[in-house]
Amino acid sequence: MRSQHLLVPLFAVAFLAMAQVGHATQTPPPPVTGSAPTYVGSDTCATCHTEVADHLKNTPHGKAVFAGLSSLGCETCHGPGSAHVANPDDASLRPRIDNKDVKLQSQVCQKCHEGHAQFFWNGSVHERRGLSCLSCHSVHAFKSANAQLKAADTTEACITCHKDVRAEMWKNSHHPIREGKVSCSDCHNPHGSATPKMIKAASVNEQCYTCHAEKRGPFLWEHAPVRESCLNCHTPHGSNHLKLQKTSVPFLCQQCHSNTRHPGTLYDATTLADQSKASNRIFNRACLDCHAMIHGSNHPSSPYLGH
Repeated sequence: MRSQHLLVPLFAVAFLAMAQVGHATQTPPPPVTGSAPTYVGSDTCATCHTEVADHLKNTPHGKAVFAGLSSLGCETCHGPGSAHVANPDDASLRPRIDNKDVKLQSQVCQKCHEGHAQFFWNGSVHERRGLSCLSCHSVHAFKSANAQLKAADTTEACITCHKDVRAEMWKNSHHPIREGKVSCSDCHNPHGSATPKMIKAASVNEQCYTCHAEKRGPFLWEHAPVRESCLNCHTPHGSNHLKLQKTSVPFLCQQCHSNTRHPGTLYDATTLADQSKASNRIFNRACLDCHAMIHGSNHPSSPYLGH
């Protein structure tokens, strides 16, 4: 009995020790924070960020704000700034946007810009490849006259990434892109579209027809590859062959018409090098000399696109 009485205090001491250890390993409660940040107004931001505010006043975003005609302001994009105003030296309280995840950056812009040209942004090629609105646009330090681009114009913005297209633009035959008469955004929507390559129209041909309406038809006699896609014969960004052709006529035609009606000998270096084998149609007798209406013909007696 005496040994049982001794065990009771020992169990009590052990229980208290375990309780103290358990209490010591518990996660301490989070510190009590102050109230949530509140809005302070664009005028408060401008007291420190004078240069940014002066530049913003002349932009579409800032004109109405600083004229007192809109409730939009710095904090519309950056969020409430009272915590930053109270402690401006604390970098963690600075309501910056460019240090956020790219999806969060775009979400800030999409609060307002979510329809129209931006409708297909989510899931677009640019969005899937990790770009955000700030990859091309700048609210405070843009260089373009339109769209607040970081580059001087749309074409310059596009070719910062698309170097292959930039090279093609300098080939002999090209759309007047580098001359400034045509822009990338005339054919493509950089924010995304429902069609491949972000073209604006429902198909490649429909896009080409917006300028080349005479090629649309309908024609009595149609040329199948033309009806299928203009890209079967043409390359849109530039070529060293006439009329943006992928290669020269007659070889361009003979890629399909290799053994029809006329002899199928290809007009290439293997025949040109030996004059005894050279075709009598290689000079001044090209396919288009007879088949002039290559895109289609409405002449009732011209099934071979001659008139």
